[in-house]
Amino acid sequence: MGMEEMDDDLFYDSYQLVSDLPYRDLLEQLAEESAELSQAALKLIRAQGMSQNPTPISEDEAMHSLIEEANDVLMVLEILGLANQGAVHDWRKLVRWAERLQEANEKKENEK
Repeated sequence: MGMEEMDDDLFYDSYQLVSDLPYRDLLEQLAEESAELSQAALKLIRAQGMSQNPTPISEDEAMHSLIEEANDVLMVLEILGLANQGAVHDWRKLVRWAERLQEANEKKENEK
């Protein structure tokens, strides 16, 4: 889902909440997403039969995963100001990320 297909308020609220994370937290997220991208690339190699170590997932599933993980990396890079917003094709993960942050914030508030 591109930004243009999402409710503007939901997108901007989610973007703001995530963007307010400390720089170190954003770099941690980038490292995690980058590791997942690396794993997806390795899985695609196996799914395409370029390895003697087979995988049970199809080439289509592996390609879909690679595209999804690349998008996630681009999203974090965009938040860090290192990529163009137009490079991100699906912003749903941003919304899920913001929802997790909001839930964690609410839990902290309720524990006080």
